[in-house]
Amino acid sequence: MHFVQPTESGKLNSALWGCVRNNGARFHEGIDLKATQKDRHGEPTDSVFAFDKGIVRYVNLDSRLSSYGRYIVIEHPHWSPGMVTLYAHLRAVPNAIRSGVEVTGGQPIATMGRSASYTIPRSRAHLHFEIGLWLGGEFQRWYDRQRFNDRNDHGEFNGMNIIGMNVWAILQALKRGEVTNVVEYLAAEPAVVSVTQWDSQIPDLLQVNPELMTNYVIPENHAGWRIDFSASGLPLRFEALASKTGASSRTTIRIVNERLARSQSCLSLISEGRTPAPSAKLNGILQRLFVD
Repeated sequence: MHFVQPTESGKLNSALWGCVRNNGARFHEGIDLKATQKDRHGEPTDSVFAFDKGIVRYVNLDSRLSSYGRYIVIEHPHWSPGMVTLYAHLRAVPNAIRSGVEVTGGQPIATMGRSASYTIPRSRAHLHFEIGLWLGGEFQRWYDRQRFNDRNDHGEFNGMNIIGMNVWAILQALKRGEVTNVVEYLAAEPAVVSVTQWDSQIPDLLQVNPELMTNYVIPENHAGWRIDFSASGLPLRFEALASKTGASSRTTIRIVNERLARSQSCLSLISEGRTPAPSAKLNGILQRLFVD
């Protein structure tokens, strides 16, 4: 893995996806790819290329406004609606790369850098790359209710509105021929918890990507949802449920795979206790999916 850029710790896995930062206490949403070319000032000059064809949905050019620095979000609707890639810490973005522009796979879209709302040393300049699921257009309404101290400068394409997938595992599965595309990988992702949520509204994510619903139609007496989540909190499948006769709680959780459920320790979806219950992390995701 000579192409990844570790943190100051020097541990190669700190550049990968998962609970790999701060001795496993902090989650990293993507993969960090190191610079291979630099100018005489030590600044990176590597080109950044689009992972696949898609539509540019957002470009942030003000590095002070995000820990991502300058970043680009590209949607790949031919994969599935709402599937995106994100490219961060960019040094420069051409004027031609702007929201609504279509790009081809392998097209140069930016120059690698170290931009961020904090200082990234020249020696650790890199591209932060994510593959993720965009959660939909109601983000601002959800954000306003969280009482954050900072304003949302990035609209619907704030990084908090994208749940990252395991980039390294996806790339390896593609390389080995186990899957032919990202959607196949997502379909094979194992569920670790299954949540029953008694709420009849259509989740914001399903407004974007109805293909995630396993029913052909929503039942007439629709009253809630059964949602399967991956270990990192990625919503994998939604089943529309009929009348909640006998249900005593708005939210219940069932552990599908105990080992995987606890594999990402910094992102535990289950709160400690005798009866399984959603953790603060999972409750936050559910609040985002069901914005009242």
